[in-house]
Amino acid sequence: FAEQEAGYLAGYLAGLWAKDNNAKVVSSVGGQKIPPVDHYIAGFQAGAEKAYPGIETLNAYSQDFVDQAKCKEIALDQIAKGSQVVFQVAGGCGLGALDAAKEKGAQGIGVDADQAYLGDHILTSALKRVDVAVFNAVKRVQDGTFKGGTDVLHTVENDGVGIGKIGPAGTKYADQVQQIQDQIAAGEITDIPDKVSSK
Repeated sequence: FAEQEAGYLAGYLAGLWAKDNNAKVVSSVGGQKIPPVDHYIAGFQAGAEKAYPGIETLNAYSQDFVDQAKCKEIALDQIAKGSQVVFQVAGGCGLGALDAAKEKGAQGIGVDADQAYLGDHILTSALKRVDVAVFNAVKRVQDGTFKGGTDVLHTVENDGVGIGKIGPAGTKYADQVQQIQDQIAAGEITDIPDKVSSK
């Protein structure tokens, strides 16, 4: 999965919102420093910076994908440092980060699945469409094009990654984000990083 593409879209939306709301900082809470987590975060940071040059991006890892209290504590710390959008990339633990955003009046961004159901404080979610990936794999088996031992990359272009429902605070930016999504799908935006810079 090209998680960095989904992260970029979520980050771009976060940057547009931050710019309009005079927010100088956005942040991410990762579960562990492993490639899929870092892909999302690197994309998120790049997207936010593209939409709002000069924005500060904070990032920290909980070393946990389960304990919500750990992620909530990190997010509360980031919010205290000025973050007004918190992107959770920590599974169940990350629900604590989204809870912190709700509690403090910040925006939250979900991960993997659409987490809009958590409330109006969810700006959007960076999606990994495992359902699409499985469906397409089954289809390839049925039509005889499945090749064992090969990799298939799930991207914005083939609907393998993307963003979820955009919350009330972000709806006015939906068209701008769609434009970026179309540019990624068309191969016009190709320089999305997948490694988190150590700033």
